[in-house]
Amino acid sequence: MYKMEPLNRFSSKDLAPSYYGSTCASAALVEGSSADVAALEIRQETVLQRLRDLKLQLDKLQSSKFSSLSPSKTSSTAIGAAAQSSPLKPSVGEKQAIVLKVMASVTDHSRELSSLQIHDLEQTGTVHDLVISANPSRPPYFLILLRRLLKDAGYPVFSVDHLHSSVQHVDESLRRCFSDKPLGDRNKHNLAFTVHWKDVESPNLMVNPLRQTVISGEANIARYVSRLFPLSSSYNYEATGTFSSIAETDNLLDQLAAQAASKNNKERQGALRQLNGRLGKSSWLVSNECGIADVLLWSVLKQGGLNVGAPANVDKWYKKVDAMANLEVNLLNSQNATQSKSSSQATTPIQKKSDSKDSLSSCKAQFVDRNGLEKYLKSLSIPYQVQDHEEVFTVDALMKNVRGMPGLHMKNLFLKDKKKNLYLVSARHNAEVKLNEIGKQLGIKDLRFGDESILYNTLGVKQGCVTAFALLNDRSHQVKFLLDSEAFNDCHPFVNFHPMSNAATLGVAPKDLKKFLNATGHEPTLITLN
Repeated sequence: MYKMEPLNRFSSKDLAPSYYGSTCASAALVEGSSADVAALEIRQETVLQRLRDLKLQLDKLQSSKFSSLSPSKTSSTAIGAAAQSSPLKPSVGEKQAIVLKVMASVTDHSRELSSLQIHDLEQTGTVHDLVISANPSRPPYFLILLRRLLKDAGYPVFSVDHLHSSVQHVDESLRRCFSDKPLGDRNKHNLAFTVHWKDVESPNLMVNPLRQTVISGEANIARYVSRLFPLSSSYNYEATGTFSSIAETDNLLDQLAAQAASKNNKERQGALRQLNGRLGKSSWLVSNECGIADVLLWSVLKQGGLNVGAPANVDKWYKKVDAMANLEVNLLNSQNATQSKSSSQATTPIQKKSDSKDSLSSCKAQFVDRNGLEKYLKSLSIPYQVQDHEEVFTVDALMKNVRGMPGLHMKNLFLKDKKKNLYLVSARHNAEVKLNEIGKQLGIKDLRFGDESILYNTLGVKQGCVTAFALLNDRSHQVKFLLDSEAFNDCHPFVNFHPMSNAATLGVAPKDLKKFLNATGHEPTLITLN
């Protein structure tokens, strides 16, 4: 285990001192031998003590929820035996002891790295740069909360954002969340966050831009930022946690967060069920206080709008973390409602703006209403016409109120099938809609009307207000869109729907309807109706 002189040389020397020269030389070698052996014994005792400490931590894993990390009684006994026997001799638990030593080395290395990072932050005149590239369609909300928590921990944090050429527009309220106003003097801060809004698949962090070191993925970025917290902080989970809690946190960061962000609805719903089960036993995900896993999972749910209609335990937990973040972006819808003016009875065309690749940057974790819809259409440079009228609940009442409004007027049905798949059917107002015929066209069995509670939880509208524009609220893509093929006929100047409210009608050109659906990620299935 440790490099030292071969012991057989000393044995030979004792038997034949003349072989090595004088008697004094022999005595000196013997004395050196004793010193080396004594040093080895001290080192060996240190290693054994460390193994005993590791065994105590291993015993705690017996109650861990991660069965893969919990050894059986047999292996526990073997490891204990290995810890108390000489590590220079083979034993039944030798492999397990080696694994534990490696785990301890990894943990020590992580803590040393955390210590170096904290030391770097505390150096006078040193600014620790974090440059994050992120797509505005999936804002890294966890950075906002972690930035605030770092400030609370006593580290001055400087925050700014920039637009990359691949992104032409990001909502101002979102930008304000990631940038300090006023900015102040950057050199007076220990830590600088710079967010580059960029067309990227997933966020990446540039650590020390001069060396071009990149960390990819939200979980890894969160893990890195966690090491900037003080060693005593619960957010620096690698420094304060046990093997069990560290493994548990890593599992949540890597697996459950990825599952919640999946495009597969079954995966997302499974993640919500797991979260709800965990939060039914504890107020927070890992310990009795908020940690890095809570921050990242909250961000993922916020990005995908999974907090809407979430199970009770998840909803309660989400609101607690959301209150900690206190994001301005949460208040945008109510501000828009207060500041917006009523539209006139006449149709109102909107002047075009520059084209935008930012598909969902103006969407918030809350449902988008009429005002949010109009703002979103403007961000996509889609011109539209709109007309206010009294609330209508039937097609006949609608047609009486939109006389003289050009274009194809649509009626909308919210449906489900036997397997509880959800569908939105949009058909021209005078088309005959027979559910069994639609089912035959598409191979869907037992189509029926969906419940109003499910309608609101997925599309954010109530009965009477169902509209294709409500797909903007279906960020998790639970609803399949079935569209009358006539709606894509360019002979119609406008295709008209309710704008989240049955007290108005809003229309866009067929080509712009395609653009809207593409931006929200809803590929329509065209159906033929009489």
